[in-house]
Amino acid sequence: MEIFIGVAGLIIAWLTFQKTFYSKPDEERNNLLGTFLTTQKLHLEVQSILQKYIDENNGAEHFIYPDITFQHLLNMYKQGFEKDLSDKVYQDLKNNQIYTKSNIATFQKLIDKQHSDLLMFRNQLLFLTPPTKN
Repeated sequence: MEIFIGVAGLIIAWLTFQKTFYSKPDEERNNLLGTFLTTQKLHLEVQSILQKYIDENNGAEHFIYPDITFQHLLNMYKQGFEKDLSDKVYQDLKNNQIYTKSNIATFQKLIDKQHSDLLMFRNQLLFLTPPTKN
């Protein structure tokens, strides 16, 4: 009886090990892809708000931060989007089967941080008013 319990415990431990370290990270990848698409959409919304401000207020040369104009910031956001959130990056995340659970968890932390930062910035932009003329 003790041998049976020992063998059963060994099998359970082996199955747990296999599931933990060698299973495909499908659920984690799907969560990452969902967050990626949401962040991608939010990033485009921020770009749209910046572009709308520029268009409606002739604000390309208005300063949003010291030494940073709206146009410069919009250009930086566009470049960042192409580098980090483009459809090419999405397809790589979706199709690359070499990524481990650890890789995906790292990507998830990065995209979560970016999403949070974009959300805060978007909310700040919604209350933006153009400078008054003296």
